[in-house]
Amino acid sequence: MKTSGILAVLAAFSTSVLAAPVDNAENTEILERANLPDLNAVQSAHARSIIDEVKKVGVGMHGCEAAITTGLTEESQSSLRILANKNVPASLNYAHDGLGSDHDSIGIFQQRAMYYKDIACDMKADCSAGLFFNGMKDIKGWQTMDIATLCQKVQRSAYPTAYQKYTGTAAKVCKAGM
Repeated sequence: MKTSGILAVLAAFSTSVLAAPVDNAENTEILERANLPDLNAVQSAHARSIIDEVKKVGVGMHGCEAAITTGLTEESQSSLRILANKNVPASLNYAHDGLGSDHDSIGIFQQRAMYYKDIACDMKADCSAGLFFNGMKDIKGWQTMDIATLCQKVQRSAYPTAYQKYTGTAAKVCKAGM
């Protein structure tokens, strides 16, 4: 008898809890902030770090789109993930989302360690974005240049047409994050 009485109380309590109103607007807003368009949680966190750097250095929407496009495209491995590389043993000492294998390229932007020697910076989204923006600002006319063309001029990729694939996604991400 005691057990059935307890179960009856629990059943009544759970029904009232389930029937309680929920502030769906607030919960929906939290969920929408969780991930930027077409990105998972890891990618969104890195994109937000890049966007913070965009705001800090003042390169606007155009700079944001170039950086996010590059981060999504590079090495077809990065996809806005921070990659270490066994060819750069020091990169393994930093937080990373996976391993890349292209020469000595590391981080979101797959920056070559032979040129970008500050491995700690290369392995952080905001700092490596700053390096990307430094190179971008050296390009005459970057402010109005086609995004895919701009990415190629900064990165000098062996696959110059690859950037075009992600310009639309980058535009959505930047619009949502800025």
